[in-house]
Order: sequence, then C-alpha cells, then structure tokens
Amino acid sequence: MTRAITPVGETPATQSPYVCDGNHAAAKAILHAGYDGEGYYPITPSSDVGEAVSEAVAAGETDIEFVIGTSELAVAGIVTGMSIAGGRAVDVTSANGLLLKAEQMPVISGLGLPVILNLSTRAVSGPLNIKNSHDDLVQALGWGWIILCAPTVQAIYDMNFIALKIAERVNLPAIVAYDGFHTSHAVRKISVFADPAPLRKFLGAPAPRPTLLDFDDPKTFGPYMNDDLINNKVLLEEKMTEAARRLPEIFEEYRALSGRAYGWLQREGDPEARSILVALNSAGETAKLGLERMRSAREPVGLVIPTVLRPFPEKAFVEALEGARTIVVAERVSQYGAGNFLANEIGAALQRAGHGADILQRTYGLGGITFTEDDSLHLFDLALKFPDVPEAERRIKAYHGAWPGRTDGNGQKGAFCPLKAEDLRIGANGGSDKISLKDIVRMPDRIGQHSACPGCGIFSNLGLFLRAIEGHVVLIFNTGCGMVVTTGFPNTSFKVPYFHNLFHNGASTATGVVTMIERFRRQGRLDAGEVTVIVVTGDGGDDIGMDQVIGAALRDDPFILLEYDNKGYMNTGGQLCYTGIKGQISSNARVGPAQTGKRTHHKDIVEILRGTHAHYLFQASEIFPVDFVRKARKSQRFVREGHFVFGKVFSVCPLNWGMEASTGPDAARLAVESCFFPLLEIEHGKTKINHDPDVKKTRAPMKDLLAKLGGAFRHLASDAHSGLCAEIQTEVDRRWARLKAMHESALL
Repeated sequence: MTRAITPVGETPATQSPYVCDGNHAAAKAILHAGYDGEGYYPITPSSDVGEAVSEAVAAGETDIEFVIGTSELAVAGIVTGMSIAGGRAVDVTSANGLLLKAEQMPVISGLGLPVILNLSTRAVSGPLNIKNSHDDLVQALGWGWIILCAPTVQAIYDMNFIALKIAERVNLPAIVAYDGFHTSHAVRKISVFADPAPLRKFLGAPAPRPTLLDFDDPKTFGPYMNDDLINNKVLLEEKMTEAARRLPEIFEEYRALSGRAYGWLQREGDPEARSILVALNSAGETAKLGLERMRSAREPVGLVIPTVLRPFPEKAFVEALEGARTIVVAERVSQYGAGNFLANEIGAALQRAGHGADILQRTYGLGGITFTEDDSLHLFDLALKFPDVPEAERRIKAYHGAWPGRTDGNGQKGAFCPLKAEDLRIGANGGSDKISLKDIVRMPDRIGQHSACPGCGIFSNLGLFLRAIEGHVVLIFNTGCGMVVTTGFPNTSFKVPYFHNLFHNGASTATGVVTMIERFRRQGRLDAGEVTVIVVTGDGGDDIGMDQVIGAALRDDPFILLEYDNKGYMNTGGQLCYTGIKGQISSNARVGPAQTGKRTHHKDIVEILRGTHAHYLFQASEIFPVDFVRKARKSQRFVREGHFVFGKVFSVCPLNWGMEASTGPDAARLAVESCFFPLLEIEHGKTKINHDPDVKKTRAPMKDLLAKLGGAFRHLASDAHSGLCAEIQTEVDRRWARLKAMHESALL
C-alpha cells in the first residue's frame, strides 16, 4: 500500500510535486530510470507514454534511443534486440497490441531478458473498444513475466522502478499494469525524485549477464531445443521463486528511498472481517470509498487490492483472507465458460491452506464501464448477506452491471434501403475505362452520413472512387479514422456490406472473402451478380499491415486495396507514419534542439509493391477527378480479370496537419504539381505518368507545398530549416527523375 512511513533516522530522497496523468507518470519514470532504449508503436490508451519520451528526446533532455517500429510485434523484436545486446529496454502497449506481441513475449522471458513493459489495460477486440478491461492483462499470466499492478498514478511511477530492479536481479521481464483511461488519463499530483541520482543508486548497475556483444566468449541465444526445453522452463520457475524471495526486500528499500510503502497487496478495513471484497487496480481504489461508508455504518467488511500477480503471492492472500466466510472477487474480465482468473487462483490457495469460504465471482466494467462507489457498496453488501440474497445473486459467477439489451427491435440497422444491382450500372459506358464525370453522377452513394472532421479527405476520395465501381461492393476497413467515424454502434454509415478487422488485417481478410466468393460461385451457392471487394486502409495501416498487403499482391488475390494516405496514425492521435514527410511533426516526432520531426524520407508503397509484379498499381487525387475515375474503372477491370490492385490517394487531414479545412484542395493540388505525389499507374510492370507538371509548366517547389500543408509541415518552409527543405526537394527531384526515366522506358 502507498503510505508515507519513514522511521526515525531515515530520510527519503528529495522529491518534487508533479501534476500529471498516469501515462506521463510512466514516461517520467522511464526518463528517470536511465534506459538505453525504448521501442514504440502507438495504441490507445498507452500512446502518450512514448509521445512524452519522444518530446524529451527532441528537446535534448534524454539520450535514450527512441525507435518507432512498424507494428507492436516489430517493437517486441526491437526491445528484444536492445536487451540481448546488453541494454536496458522498455516498451508500452495496450489490448490487441499486447496480443500482437504474444509470440515474442515468451521468447523474452525464456531468454531471461529484463525488459519492462508498461501495460495500459484495455478491452481486447472485437468488437472494437478502446476503454478499460483486463482482457489483455490476463493473457500475460502464463508468459513468464513478473506482473505488478499500479492502482494509482503515483504507483505507476513507483512500480516502474520496483519492476526494473526485480527484473534485473532475477533476469526476468516485468509488466507494470495500470487501468486504461481510469488511471492512464487520470490527472493527479504525485511526488517524483528531484534528482534521479539516488534513484539510479537504488536501481544499481545492471547485473552482468550474457549478451550478444561478448566477442571474447560468444554465446548462442534462442537455440533449437527439444528435450532440454523442460529444464529451461524449470529455470524460469526458479527465477519466479527467487523473485518472490527478493521482492519484499526491494519493497523495503524503495520505502526507505521514497517514503512510500508497497507490499504484495493492500489489506484494508476490519481486521476481523469475515466478508471481504477483492478488487484490482482502480476499482480497488474506488472501493476504498465504499469501505469508508460501510465502516461508518459499522459493517464489518474488508478490502484486498492485489499489487503483485506474478509471482502469485499465495501466502499473502491466505493471510489476508484468513477467517473470511464470504469473499467477492471482482474482475474486469471473464474467462468464458469457466471460473474467472483471480478467483480461481485465490480459491486454490485457500483450499491448499485448508480454509473454507464461499467465493463469489463478479465480472464488472467490461469495455470501460466505470466502477463506482455504489458498485462497491453493492458487492460489500453481497459479501455481508450471502447466501440470504435474491436468487440471481446466489450464482457463484455472474456479471455485475450487465443489462439485457434492447428489446424494442431497434438494435443495429442501417438507415438506408439496400442498393439494387440494376441501380449500380453506369449507362451505356458500363465496363469501359472511358467515362466522364457526367456518367457517374447518377450512381448512388454507398456511404451516408458520418462524423469525420471538417475537410477530411477520406470520404471525398472514397466516395468518388466508389461512384466509378459497378455492381455490388463489399467494403473491408482496417482500423483508422475512416472506420471510427462511420460505425459507432448501433449506427452505421454504410449502405453496402461492411467489415472491420483490426489495424493491419484487412488485406488477409479480403483474401479469405474473395476465396469464398470464388468457391461459392463454382458451387452455385452465390448468385448476387458482380461483387467487387475493396479494402480501405490508411492511418498507417500499411506500416503495420505491409506484410499482409505484400502477401495479397504476391498471391494476386482479386480485390482492390485503396489507401488514403494522410501521413500519420491520425485515429490514435497523429503519431508518426512512415509515409509522412521528413521533418513532419507528429505527436511522437517533435521539433527541438536535438530533433526535427520525422527522421526519414517518405515511404513509397507503390514502389515497394512494384517488386511483387502486381498487375495494376496507381496513385490518384480527387483534384484530378477524371483521371481518378478512369483508374477506378480500370481497377475493377483488373479485378474482373482475376488480379490484385493497389491504389493510393492523397488524403488531407486538417485536424492533425494544423491547416484550415478550406485549404485542403489547394494542398492536394500542390502535392501533385510539386511531384511529391505524382499521378501515375503501373500496368503489367509498365510505368505511365498521368500528369507531368514539367510538360504542363505547372511545376511547384516543395517549399510551396510545405507552407500550405499546415503546422505539422510549415516549419520546413521557414529559413530556420532551409537546409532540410532543400534536402526534401532533392529527394523529390531524384524520385521524380527516376519515375520519368521509367515512364520513357519501353520496359519499365
């Protein structure tokens, strides 16, 4: 528990007040601990941790190596590399980000690497939910990681140091888990060390361990292992036992340093209470309010808030729950079809100790529903009165706070009549690439009202593209702004079949869909006329999902993948995406004396996919609508012929670029005229430029584009960054010259 307990003669290190939320408390701890490196990939609600560290990097306040990966799994590999080389490494994630790391997590523990992971807990999709549940946390229980829980903003800061010290003492990785939004975004005044020197003395130098950079005595790590594997796992178990032995000492050392005492768990309330509530993290803190109400009413109840989940503190639980008659274990997660995680472990511990108690399992707060003081009072009352409670409450396992859903027939449903095949033909020119804008104005919209920001380029681009597509359309969206602003349950913006599947999985999902379409047509099970599958991605979806895009292109799967390139991970707060411009400001790539925004030039996905020999690739802009529509028609023709198509469109993002919404069209035109975003198509490997500003005499310098794009780019057009602006111009010129050479070649 966190109490300022300082015996006579002991003086804690000097500390200063610091007002922050939980994520910034974690960031402050990372900066104070003196890590060598952090791997980072954004995911709500943990993104702010890396963003704060990145800001310190740009300002020259830290020399930590801050490396942005292309997916959560990539970041798990990055921190593994940092650690196996002998560095102190830290990571942060949430929800599906942790699941994407899953195959690397047991590798890190199996190799004995003392990596630290801050986990801002969140519901695991699907359906998509960005709020707090412990679905992600419980997945890690069997991965061999030490797991500490931080119920308060102060505890997040403190637990990071305790986690690092125990991790390096036993050579195991450690997780610091705190509740997404309820704690990650809760602003509190905490105490932080005024000077990290005493803290770093507490941490000490990392204990010597084998590393990949020992050239005098080279080692092999991660070998292929058969029968010996069991011995590796026994060693992991022994490390956990050693961690259990050492943790009390480290808790005491940290109490002497900080004045704040922690232990295996917090035990509050009546010491003789026979009715006890067990609740984790922020719910436990909230339950303290209910506990005070119960004590004021002289009700003999107790409260247990676990601090350590791995190694499991069996002895501490047995002592804290000894004599209990009824124990309510509240968990923000459910193990469907079985008893819940913590309740099962507590029950087994009490059984081994010979203690009998009724253990009631209550799942609460899934998807971030706030656990209130009244909720805790209900559960305390349940523990007091059981079994003399209503029949519905006598169940061993139940859901607290659930409701039966709507019974009036007004569940999720579209607000539109389904589109008919006969309405989806483009007159006499149906099937032809030669089409005018007049031919498509009669085509019905496939997307209705949405909540995108003013000036957003996603739907003007997508709407224009869809107007050129005949027949039925199936839309598959990667996670991103385009998905978030159109499908808030129970409403939908789509008049056509639609599916959303995680940040990076759209291409593979489409592969499965088109495979079944072809199968069902062969079997006579599908008679729906023409069906075109279109995957919509953006917001960095072709960073984290690039491998799946390449796989679909290599298989030549017959669907269209359309990317709205808005130069960032906009749906998670405007973080860096590799298609962004060098020097661009993102929430995790700042401008300061030590860094000027994004460090690398823009990624060219079309050129990457050229190497797959895909049959048709293109870039288009809504500012040139006839060209855009022609490419959409041609895309459908290639799909009809059984081929994969990839297209990229320039999509303005006024909110995160810091530009006026009305200037979007001007910016989009300058992107083309500056040759930064050339209009092109690659058909059967042959490159064709569709608009040549040199020939048209409309060429614009990159400086004009950068000045127009908004605050995320405008600094690059200033005299202070003239050198970087010139470098960007040189790179754009180089790529444009190369593209023109391919355009003029008979082969390229």
